[in-house]
Amino acid sequence: MEEIERILIQNCDHLKIHEYAFLESRHLVFSKEVRDLCEKNTCGMYGKSWACPPGVGSIDQCKDQCSAFQSVFVFTSLGQLRKKHDVNGWHEARTVHETITEEVVKTFRSRFDRIMALSTEGCMVCKACAYPNQPCHFPERMFPAIEGFGINVMQLAKTGRIRYYNGPNTVTYFSIIFF
Repeated sequence: MEEIERILIQNCDHLKIHEYAFLESRHLVFSKEVRDLCEKNTCGMYGKSWACPPGVGSIDQCKDQCSAFQSVFVFTSLGQLRKKHDVNGWHEARTVHETITEEVVKTFRSRFDRIMALSTEGCMVCKACAYPNQPCHFPERMFPAIEGFGINVMQLAKTGRIRYYNGPNTVTYFSIIFF
């Protein structure tokens, strides 16, 4: 793990990682309430993507997938917004965050035989997801939503000593790499 930490520290500025932490997967907090928000379709992605419920499986299946790994790398990116409800700014920041996540995943895949990555609000790879009629067309690039797995991101931030809120006119996106 020291090698991967050294590589990531050296590349944090280049990758535009805002904050990060290494944790043990047993410290993650799963919340039925978080998963219930998905099932209430608060973001509009429920039942529309392999990256979101029910496509990711039950919360128990998600917990089992996560606990199959010992270590976790959690990181954030920070986007600047023109105003509080800057939908275009949120989208631009999320696109940048997903690009960062892909680069971090490449780094982990070059060092570990098996990893799992979770990211933000469902997948952005395809214009229209193949769910539920066909398997995912790009499973190596599809990162399920952290909240879809039932992981409490606010608690994750607290555990990792990462800021969840970074001030007005900003958006903070999180990703997790299990290894």
